[in-house]
Amino acid sequence: MEPSSGMIDMFKFSSRSTPDRDLDLPVYRALIVSLFQGAARNAANVFAYALFAAFMIVRAGDPAIKASGALLMMASFLRIAIEMSCRGEVGGDGARLRTAEAVEVKERRYIVANGLFALALALVQWCVLVLPGGEPFRLITLAGVLVFLISAPGRACGSPRAVALQTTLINASFCAAMLATGGETSYFAILLSLAVFRHQRDSTRALHQTMLTMLLAQRAAEDLANRFDTALNNMARGLVMLDRDGRVRVVNQIFATMFSLTAPAGERRVADVIAESIGPMLNADESPEAMAAFFAGEDGAERQARLADGRILAFSRQPMPQGSVITVADVTAEYETEQNIQRMARFDPVTGLPNRAHFAERLAAAITAAGADGFSLLAVDLDRFKEVNDAYGHHVGDLLLAEAAARMRAVVDRLGLVARFGGDEFMVLLDAAQRSAIGQICAGLVRAVSAPYELEGKSVRIGASLGAALFPENAPDRKAATLLQAADMALYDAKGSGRGAVKFFVEDMALAVRRRRQLGAALRDALGHGQLTLAYQPIVDIRTRRVTAVEALLRWRHPKFGAVSPSEFIPIAEETGSIVEIGAFVLNRACRDATNWPAHVRVAVNLSALQFERGDLEATVRRALAESGLPAERLELEITETILIGNHAEVMAKLNRLTALGAQIALDDFGTGYSSLSYLNDFTFNKVKVDQSFVRDMKTVGGSKAASIIRAVNAIGADLNMTVVAEGVESAEQLQALSALGVDGAQGYYFSAPAPAEEIGVLLLKELAETRTPLAPERQRTA
Repeated sequence: MEPSSGMIDMFKFSSRSTPDRDLDLPVYRALIVSLFQGAARNAANVFAYALFAAFMIVRAGDPAIKASGALLMMASFLRIAIEMSCRGEVGGDGARLRTAEAVEVKERRYIVANGLFALALALVQWCVLVLPGGEPFRLITLAGVLVFLISAPGRACGSPRAVALQTTLINASFCAAMLATGGETSYFAILLSLAVFRHQRDSTRALHQTMLTMLLAQRAAEDLANRFDTALNNMARGLVMLDRDGRVRVVNQIFATMFSLTAPAGERRVADVIAESIGPMLNADESPEAMAAFFAGEDGAERQARLADGRILAFSRQPMPQGSVITVADVTAEYETEQNIQRMARFDPVTGLPNRAHFAERLAAAITAAGADGFSLLAVDLDRFKEVNDAYGHHVGDLLLAEAAARMRAVVDRLGLVARFGGDEFMVLLDAAQRSAIGQICAGLVRAVSAPYELEGKSVRIGASLGAALFPENAPDRKAATLLQAADMALYDAKGSGRGAVKFFVEDMALAVRRRRQLGAALRDALGHGQLTLAYQPIVDIRTRRVTAVEALLRWRHPKFGAVSPSEFIPIAEETGSIVEIGAFVLNRACRDATNWPAHVRVAVNLSALQFERGDLEATVRRALAESGLPAERLELEITETILIGNHAEVMAKLNRLTALGAQIALDDFGTGYSSLSYLNDFTFNKVKVDQSFVRDMKTVGGSKAASIIRAVNAIGADLNMTVVAEGVESAEQLQALSALGVDGAQGYYFSAPAPAEEIGVLLLKELAETRTPLAPERQRTA
């Protein structure tokens, strides 16, 4: 131990490393209140010192001794006054001291009063020991000092700081007097004084620790009692504890409320409580005597009782060493709920249809009872349900499910069973086994589900895709799982064929599902292995025949699968979520390639709905522009209407932020959704691309519905200052018709097939060199 630390430890009276002030307020307060609890007794003792001081003033001949006596008298009265005042202010238990700061103020006042008293007594001690005139007072002074020192640890152990100050002053005065006197005896007296000082430190530590331990234990016991009382009165069950004589020892508030106890039940016999309070509340079929016998039992047991008001109570008895504890709970709700358990376990609460478990039972029974004719199984999935559910909330989604279920049940009627499998997936068990009859029912289901819905003032439309499997044809092993898998594969193929499709299971579907899974696994590594590339297709100004933009189109060539169609792998990328990472790659690559093209040519990049839902699309676009150096106005971001159907407000906010960057926003595949015009009203697009299906169906400028639709879209675009581009242009006749309709731009194989960035760059540079010469379509189709 270092000398300095040893000296510090010598004067450290408390055993605690942290101040008492950091203790819980009740503990710290109790320590300091103990200083004033004996204030009256201390006043009598201190008054004796005042009398001694008066005696010195009268009998001492030395002015210094007289003066020290006068100081001791004043310090004595000051100490008495402060201690008595504090005693009155803190009260009996110190409850008036509501903060640690208030408690600390009282401790400081005590330290000051006792410190001044100790200082005056130390001064008297020094005077009588050193000055020649102090001889008559030495013995009585030393006796008084000794009494003061001995009593200090016990009297003030609640504040080790006070003890330390008092004893330090007294011992310092004595040691100084002995040094002034000199001689071997004086030096031995100093050693004894230090030994006494050390003893006082140890005594103070021990007493303080003992007092603190007791207070902490008391505090813990009070906290435990409070917790027990709180837990007892806030538990979900009523509780009563009985002793061996059948007397109530503890009863919680729940029990008292449950049986309307008007008087405290403690110390009463439980038989009396039952006779007066519980018995009259029992149903006529229940016996108060049987209830009393239950309460008097000594082993563990349970029973239920019905009250006259219809409530059902569950009683539980557990033995204890000195009696028993009985709990009671109101299980009326549980009992009533139990009556509905079978229905809830077998039927869907939203639609009222049989659920998956019930349907599994019915399917197993149908397989067992199936004759030679067999039956069929339909898997039904609601198209666009997720978009409606996201746009209008789960409440409207539930109403839509219920209405769609009712329509399907009406179509199937007595021909089979409709069940909800979960989410927007349904199963139909049909008695019919002939494909023609099944086809008619499927067509009826699609028509019924696809009709408009009016839900709480909102008009919505969804569709349905169906997959059909036949038994036993598609389940030769006569297993339900095989038949369900066949129906699910057929549904999977139907959804891939477009909305509203109906497909019957064929063996090739299993191969298609297997291929899709293999592609999904391979796609996760395609980007890292450099298998994904971009091709570009020009967008041409119909009037000038110059290229104004090029659309980036993703391509995938796999070592095993070869060239995989985007229509095949992009839906997989969206399902697996890898489209977010792939989309970032497309943005970066397209922006880099575009920097090598003429400054008037923009690059268009398609965005997926997942890129809006996940990740930070704005940051991705910023990074692509910054790393490539491409000006923001040369970037076009193409979105489809499906992106807008979900969280419409959030998507619009993100589109506005992208527009603020300077990027152009185009609405792709316009006209294929069911609420396109509302999107044009909500957001100002720079470009609208008319879906290629309209161009394909257009025969003449004035002789087809497709031409009329294109004319209307072009008029809207002109009014809203939007560029209108027609997709899928493959012939000069189509181009001529679009030009006659006033359409701004066109895109398709008539101008160029999608080509690598290098070939597109050569085409653009050549066009730039021949700005006065229109593109030759025949030459571009070979690019």
